[in-house]
Amino acid sequence: MSEGPAKGIQRRKAGNPDRALRDQGKADAINQAMNLVHVTAVGAAREILDAGRFETRRCPVFGKNLVYFFIMRPAYRLRNGDEKSDQINRFPFVFICSPSNIGTPYHVYPFDTGGAVAGVFGDRPDPYVCLEDYELYPNLESAAAHIDWAFGSIGAYLDGELREGLADRIPHWKAVARGFLTIAGMASSRHNQPDMRASSIEVAYQANIPLKGAVKLAIIPKQFLECGANKNDFIIDKLNKIGVKWETYDWQPNLPPNEFFDVISEITKNYFSNLSDHRA
Repeated sequence: MSEGPAKGIQRRKAGNPDRALRDQGKADAINQAMNLVHVTAVGAAREILDAGRFETRRCPVFGKNLVYFFIMRPAYRLRNGDEKSDQINRFPFVFICSPSNIGTPYHVYPFDTGGAVAGVFGDRPDPYVCLEDYELYPNLESAAAHIDWAFGSIGAYLDGELREGLADRIPHWKAVARGFLTIAGMASSRHNQPDMRASSIEVAYQANIPLKGAVKLAIIPKQFLECGANKNDFIIDKLNKIGVKWETYDWQPNLPPNEFFDVISEITKNYFSNLSDHRA
């Protein structure tokens, strides 16, 4: 069990997790496919495209080789992403994937576990609720049910806005549910510095994932693909070979990489909106 206040959400050292979040909401109330978003830096994306797959890496939180995604949000923040740079390799490159042929997740959590353990949510988390208590069922139906319970719709989830008055309907002794809402409220536009990591649903897989058949869209700095009359034919050819479409954002040097996530978020929202309109 947790031993009281400390930096970051603590791992459970003893006892059984109280996974009270698992049986909230209804999966069939959310009828949009749970697309996955993988955020990385341009430099790392070069290696991913060269390998033709997402490769697992050792996760310091869980001690396993995992590859990470978020449900429908580009929530991950790059290392040193708040520092200005003129190196395009440091800027965001986003993959949007269909989970259809990827397999069963290793785990599903209702927020960024790496950020939670590192303490990015400050002192807001309940120090007596451990990380494992928040784990959802390891499937995407559980993610849909969580969105239904906590947000009510895909649109509200994408905006980070929890159901109005939800906390008022939860008894104070339900520490896990109330603890989640306290953390998730940090993603709301009503928070003074909204952080989407606080309520973005994290999905991890334990196997390498081929890009072909999984990746549907890439969001890329325009200047990584073209510079005046010059085109990056090597990367464009790789994208075409795996059947990936792409959208671009207008990169500017000597700005912080994290500054571009607002425009990237709008691109992803438009993409998902178009998917939903097409199905309708």
